[in-house]
This record gives sequence, structure tokens and C-alpha cells, in this order.
Amino acid sequence: MRNQRVARRAPRGFTLVEVMVALMVVALMATIGVKGFRSLRKSDLREATAHLSGAIRYMFDRASITGKYQRLVLDLNEGQYWAEVSDDKFYAPNQAETESDQRKREAAEKEADDEQRKKAEKQAQSFANSTTSSSNTSFDLSKLEVAEFRPKHARFAAFKETALKPVRLKKLHIRSVYTPRLVDPVTSGRAYLYFYPMGQTEPAIITLSDESGESVYSLVVHPITGRVRIYNYEVKPTLGVRYDDEGNQLTP
Repeated sequence: MRNQRVARRAPRGFTLVEVMVALMVVALMATIGVKGFRSLRKSDLREATAHLSGAIRYMFDRASITGKYQRLVLDLNEGQYWAEVSDDKFYAPNQAETESDQRKREAAEKEADDEQRKKAEKQAQSFANSTTSSSNTSFDLSKLEVAEFRPKHARFAAFKETALKPVRLKKLHIRSVYTPRLVDPVTSGRAYLYFYPMGQTEPAIITLSDESGESVYSLVVHPITGRVRIYNYEVKPTLGVRYDDEGNQLTP
């Protein structure tokens, strides 16, 4: 038999043109992927902003219908918000507070309410014990302590209606919340937006952003109409700015 030799060709490498074409295809696919991801992320931000706007409008109308004080709680650290309601009257501070001052005032109000409640319970128990100890002995009302009158501070409880459930933002942030009750916008902790039975709320600016902070939306709340205007950029609070009944900014 005749031995046949099979010539083997050396493996051929890629040409410079082929490498450049491959790199261009990879770069194009990466660009399309990044743009698609950003578009999806921005779509989620728009949807979250629209949902928050609807929640604000719903609470504005609900406060007018039920005649109860309501508030929107925005937790900036946890990235969530929910609604609360109270049968008690709420009085806003006369002067703008810092975030620290607000926390101290709320803690002091809670402590005062707890102290007043304990005194009332103690007197009620004392009265009940004295009247049941002996039917022949009358209770001396002069022994009751006259408690100092203090206006009851509003206590808010979670919203029980299913129409507005607590919302947790996914991969989005509540960047800041501003109301005239505070000296500076809230950027951490919790912020509150109050709604009153007579059909009013607070002027407010709520800003949402994505994780990168590149996409930003601001909600501007009008106090008289409850109307919410949405801007695709961060709206900075400006002192002395006035709005008409339709929520349009008035020129000085």
C-alpha cells in the first residue's frame, strides 16, 4: 500500500478587519443594552411617580369626604410610604422647624400624652376602689387631683382601607421632601404630608430618583386644590414663591 500523506493546514487567525467588526458588534450590543436598561429604569421611575401622585390626590379627597385628618408618611431610609388617619385635630407648628426640632417636639408630645393618660387611669382606679370598698362611705371628691388641661395631640393610626396600601419602592429612592413646616428639605428619616378635613393640604415638593441618581422626578403639591404637577427634574424650594388656585407659579 502506498502511504498517503495528508497535509494539515496551520490554523488561520482572525484578520484585523474581522476583529474590528466583532468589536463594533459587541460595542453596539452593549450600547443597546445600556440604553434599554436605562429606559426600563426610567419607566419604573415614571410609574412610581404617577402612583405617588395618585395617592396624594386620593388622600386629599378622602380627608374632605371623611372629615378626618390624614397624613402621608414617607420613609426615606427604607424607600417606602403609607397612609395614616386620625380622629384628633392636628395643629401645625407656627414656625418652621429643623428636622431635629421636629423629632424632639414629637417625642415631648408623646411623653406628655402618656403622662396625662396615666394620671387619668390612676384617678379612675382610685375612684373605683373607694366607691366599692364600702357602700356606707361616700367618696370625697376633693381628694381627686385636678389635672392640668392640655390639648390632646393627634395620634395617627395605619390606614385600613385597601384602596391605598403601603408601597415599597424597588431600586428607587425618595431623595427629598420639603414642606414649609421645616427649615430645610428632609433627606433622611421620615417626612410627613398632612391633609385637612376642610379640603386642604400642605404645599410640598417630593423628589424621587433611581439608584444612580441620573433620572429624577419632582412632585409639586398645591395646598388648595390638591393638584400635583410632575417635573422630570429636581425642583428646588424657593422662599416667597406663590401659586394660583390652579397650581401655577405666579411671577413676582
